[in-house]
Amino acid sequence: IDRSEANYLRFEAYRALGKDKEAEEEIKEGISKSPYNHVLYYTLADYHFSLGKLKEALENINKALEIMPLSYDYKYLKARILFALGEYEDAIIYLSDVLALNPKDVEARLMKALCYYNVGLKMDALSEVNKAIDLKKDDPTLHALKGKIYYETGFYKLALSEYKTAYRLNPNNPDYSYQVSLCYYVLSLNQDALMYIDKALALDPENPQYLVLKARIMKALGDISTARVFAEKAVNVDPKMKGQVEDILF
Repeated sequence: IDRSEANYLRFEAYRALGKDKEAEEEIKEGISKSPYNHVLYYTLADYHFSLGKLKEALENINKALEIMPLSYDYKYLKARILFALGEYEDAIIYLSDVLALNPKDVEARLMKALCYYNVGLKMDALSEVNKAIDLKKDDPTLHALKGKIYYETGFYKLALSEYKTAYRLNPNNPDYSYQVSLCYYVLSLNQDALMYIDKALALDPENPQYLVLKARIMKALGDISTARVFAEKAVNVDPKMKGQVEDILF
């Protein structure tokens, strides 16, 4: 066993024991002995990433990539670090490389979609989500993201369809019920909106945003007294909601 490998084994032991300082010192010692060992740079980058030390993680994954520039794992880790840093345009470049090597990586597709979404390229995001759904049709997260993109681009009926699919796949997520309700409300289908907001509130009765939507639906249905009850409850839970229900309260 060479000296740098011994450092790596001690790193793993210290990491398992939760001794972060000692673990990091072992990897750094191994790097000082073997400065061209890209695995050690990658290991240190991955460790820093797990600790939320993103700048340090980026520095070390760059060193690993300088030595081994075509590594799938190294590019993927760099993409994840860049995503966490909010450097979405750079993350897209590395995710494109990752997906060229493995087009069926759904997690990478989702991350790339979110990158596009976060830089305002919603149609590009939609394209990536569709590719991910082709690979994993029963993932409610993907359908919910597709619904969000449709909603924000004004395609409310298409958004409703995607959110209903997400709800069908995971009826215990109150956000999906809420989003279905919101789509129905925007489409002026208030009885359907009421049914789904009640499902959301059954799972999360103190959610102020859900309470606001219930108040707005009740107002649309002409039941002002009930609308006021839910508006008051929303404000009691979160005073910041007052601006959204002032027309109901006063």
